[in-house]
Amino acid sequence: MNEDIFTGQWKQMRGELKSWWGRLADDDFERIGGRKGELIGLVQEKYGYTRDYAEQEVERRLKEFGAKSGGNISNVAAKAQEFGATAANKANEAAKLIGEKIGSMANVIREKVPQEGVVANAATTVVGGFDSASSYLREKKLDHLGEDITAIVRNYPVQSVLIGFGLGYLLARRTR
Repeated sequence: MNEDIFTGQWKQMRGELKSWWGRLADDDFERIGGRKGELIGLVQEKYGYTRDYAEQEVERRLKEFGAKSGGNISNVAAKAQEFGATAANKANEAAKLIGEKIGSMANVIREKVPQEGVVANAATTVVGGFDSASSYLREKKLDHLGEDITAIVRNYPVQSVLIGFGLGYLLARRTR
């Protein structure tokens, strides 16, 4: 059982661990806190086992626990990874679709706005931004979007905070 799964299942396993290793007190379980290495060390200390034997004993018991729970512990990790991959694929498909819709909106604005004047200049700027956003979303995946936003926030922290406050204000007004 890997360390992440062990930590995640810690609360469910505590009762079973107490029945296996009665010499471990509640304080010991608090000290272990879901860390497998700590459990191995305490089993070694309380029972006088060698480090290798304590590791084997802990692994054997954890496999036993996994078998009792129907193998759910390892299945949970596999299902979580599968769900994450599916969600990422769906999000990337959605980003591509949103990019296409933004591009379509830019074309509509381009067709409807007059060719000269202040409104035309503002519309040209907006359309340029929409075109840029559209091509970005169609070409890149969402994991790149997160990296790019992180870089922007690091480069422009004050502006990012102000934009965040502005968006929060607009969302709060909209929900009223």
